[in-house]
Amino acid sequence: MDKRSRIRKLSWFFIFAAFCTVSALLRFYLLGQVPNGLNHDEASIGYDALCLARYGIDRNGYPWPVYPITWGSGGGSPLMIYLVVLSTRLLGRSIFSLRFFPALLGSLTPLLLGLIPFLNKSTDTDITDLKEQSCERKVFSLLLIFLTAINPWHLMLSRWALDANTLPFFLTLAILLFVYAACSTVHRLPKYLLSACVFALCPYAYGSATIVIPVLLLLLAAWSVKNRLMTIREMLLSALVFALVMAPLVLFFAVNALHLPAIITPYFSIPTLTASRSVFRSAAQLPATLAENLRYLLVFFTIGAEQGEISCNYVPGYAQMFRFTFPLTFLGLFLSIKSIKKRSISDISMLLLTGVTVLFSLFIELDINRMTLLLIPLIWFQARALAFLCTQRGLIFRLAACLSCAAVLCAGCLFLHDYFGEKYNRISKEEDFFMPGYEKAAQEAAILAGNSRSVVSTYTHLSAPFILALYGTETPPEEFLSTVVWKDESSEFRVASAFGRFSFGLPADLSDIDLDSTVLILHSSELDSLPDTAHCTVSTYGDFCVISR
Repeated sequence: MDKRSRIRKLSWFFIFAAFCTVSALLRFYLLGQVPNGLNHDEASIGYDALCLARYGIDRNGYPWPVYPITWGSGGGSPLMIYLVVLSTRLLGRSIFSLRFFPALLGSLTPLLLGLIPFLNKSTDTDITDLKEQSCERKVFSLLLIFLTAINPWHLMLSRWALDANTLPFFLTLAILLFVYAACSTVHRLPKYLLSACVFALCPYAYGSATIVIPVLLLLLAAWSVKNRLMTIREMLLSALVFALVMAPLVLFFAVNALHLPAIITPYFSIPTLTASRSVFRSAAQLPATLAENLRYLLVFFTIGAEQGEISCNYVPGYAQMFRFTFPLTFLGLFLSIKSIKKRSISDISMLLLTGVTVLFSLFIELDINRMTLLLIPLIWFQARALAFLCTQRGLIFRLAACLSCAAVLCAGCLFLHDYFGEKYNRISKEEDFFMPGYEKAAQEAAILAGNSRSVVSTYTHLSAPFILALYGTETPPEEFLSTVVWKDESSEFRVASAFGRFSFGLPADLSDIDLDSTVLILHSSELDSLPDTAHCTVSTYGDFCVISR
């Protein structure tokens, strides 16, 4: 290798490393402050993880559950909860430790996605000739990392602790391993088995993967066997590994579907749900659901869905993938479809994942979290289109590629300015999605109340404040279970009206509260309603105040 080749190779390596470093910095920068405050789903995952880390049972009293039932009908997938158990033990209880693994896995996802083009295989040259031309593989890889690093949707889900937010990492890793196995000429079986194992982890990350992933693997395995990239033996053994890893989750579904008693051992448990729910629409709702979901998908794949989106995944003006990038999405989709004849295994994987997810989306109650499975394919299609434009010889193609990359970079910089500036925290606070200060206010109120006074909390600008109070006060699960008063124990999402010394909800007249025996938590907008604060101590935590005498 001559000196010029070595310099060129090192240059590519440093650019690759720089892109990955920037991606990681964007996901860890101000992680505990943006978003500001805690969401109730974050606090739910954090409290279950805290209980398991310290006491070996979750908040519902189950030791090391295969699937913690959290709100009663689910709502907190096990993979995220057990990752937070690990971060809680390593880093203690904090907003940073709660969000650590989403940020870490979100930082690694662009790297994994950028490695796929180097493993891709086709019997002929595909659109960017990934097998024969190293430079074009590198261009495609860098574009994948670049687009993922500043993608609004991926950046936002990497920075808070909802269970669905780890799914892109495990999905990307599974596809990477599958492509690696399919492209190998020797020792394919261990690689296929490892891929099957990671694919089986995806349903533990989020519920929608429970249906999409098995269907995806069935189609992908059939295609691979037909094209002699997988033998029948490799397929059957991979299916066995997938089934073994999925077995505890399947047992959980069976116990609850058949209304069997919970299985409880000192080392693991199979809980029973207190209420059931389904994302699928009823037969009577199906015609309207199909029309509604088709409209949603059309908007989602073009200018980006706005209706019903919330601040956890959306900043007004930017959409999930930037509004102007949909021509790249459709060009990349076309190019990937065109590569079917050339048997590009990575393109086939992305196309099948897209098709199965879209089909699944037609029959369910849609929200952005259930569309997370589409994040990686959409970025793939956009990068593929840009790689095509970059590697064509015509000036007009190169100009289109440069303008597209410049537009994405400018939009990304504007998005980062609004996200890390005051705009995003203001919007999320206005929507009451993240509740800044309440966790610390509850902690301070519990200290002031001690063993002799009660704590009465407002419900203003709060959602399920009991779970934030549990997480903030680090209440032992046995104490919670022995004192909890549910608003409706059979509800789909059980919410406590009281536990321990805490009660949630204010009387119509605040003068009815005896501040000699009560510590009060109010939203800052309610302070003027309190008749007498002259002899009270008022401590402010974000938007909330702790009043005691």
